[in-house]
Amino acid sequence: MKEIKKLGFCGVDCSACPDYLDGKCPDCRRTIWEEGCACTPVECCKKKKIDCCGQCVVFPCEMMLSFYEESDSHREALARMKKLRALRFFTLRECPELKEKAAAWFSGKWGVPEEAYLECMEAYLSGETEYGWYLCLDGGEIVGGLGVIENDFHDRKDLFPNVCAVYTEEAYRGRGVAGRLLDLAVEDQRAHGVSPVYLVTDHTGFYERYGWEFFCLAQGDGEDHPTRLYIHR
Repeated sequence: MKEIKKLGFCGVDCSACPDYLDGKCPDCRRTIWEEGCACTPVECCKKKKIDCCGQCVVFPCEMMLSFYEESDSHREALARMKKLRALRFFTLRECPELKEKAAAWFSGKWGVPEEAYLECMEAYLSGETEYGWYLCLDGGEIVGGLGVIENDFHDRKDLFPNVCAVYTEEAYRGRGVAGRLLDLAVEDQRAHGVSPVYLVTDHTGFYERYGWEFFCLAQGDGEDHPTRLYIHR
């Protein structure tokens, strides 16, 4: 394989890029892409403060997928960018463009209407509340998530806020995804003056790994038996 001496933000080897060779775009590492250039990721990368498209939470986006199909050079870049992908953990405020996708994802996992999730997410994004939503992404796909709400449908209304909707896709379990999301949520809530945080669960032995303690039993709405309620101080 030949040595690649210069890569664009898109991951393409500039010396093999037809747009670069035809003079359709300037050096993206020093200047701004010309309007109308076929490959226009530089402004997006600069805005998100990332080095290339492969580090983006929504990579590959629809525009870039179309771009990567244009030539062998572009397809090689797609493979190169995919190798840079790693599991990334975000608050929804860091990637608000995923609001609808996140609401649909949570709804599909828990059977709660998308509108209910969207209402909570919009309150968080608007600053109406600091009770946040937290996501793990592999490229542009959501593979784990959880939220923080006032009450997770139980009778201890005095114990709030509650972590809710904790879920990790089966293929990603055993990789610490839920633990990192829990830590992110607790740290973010504490940074906004919210502590302690609670959650209800039927699990025993799992949440203790991440600093949670059994606190009491709570009666879930419509449940026959009480469930365990945990606290993170």
